Amino acid sequence: MGMNMEARVATVDDADNLHVLNALFENNTTVDLLRKSLAENDREIACIAFADGVPAGYCCGLIVKSMCYSESRADIEALYVKPEYRGQGIGKALVKCLERALANRDVRHFHVTTGAGNKNALSMYEGLGYAKTGEVLLDKTICEEDLC
Repeated sequence: MGMNMEARVATVDDADNLHVLNALFENNTTVDLLRKSLAENDREIACIAFADGVPAGYCCGLIVKSMCYSESRADIEALYVKPEYRGQGIGKALVKCLERALANRDVRHFHVTTGAGNKNALSMYEGLGYAKTGEVLLDKTICEEDLC
């Protein structure tokens, strides 16, 4: 018998479960900040998946609006599925949930960044119609001394 899986847009009531999942993935926020973002950040949407009622993964996307482009796009900021639930379609269900939710807000173009060696993620995204581009991601964190 297969597992019962549900992926849906997260609400403030999901903050505690999202915090536990995020701690397994990145551990860079508090439950209060997460709850505040879910309640107030109208540019971000999170989806959460449950497998047989157990929180199994999450995905979040951020709407990017810029004067430089005529249409908004979405950046998939995070996708995490607990190891014991991987390979069962939960990641795909989360991305599709996010795409539907953002499409309802007139977002049609999506960006995602993942590690070049993350073959599972690359395969999943390509299977969902995402294409590699020639873009190169550059990253910087500024320190106090950079602000002078």
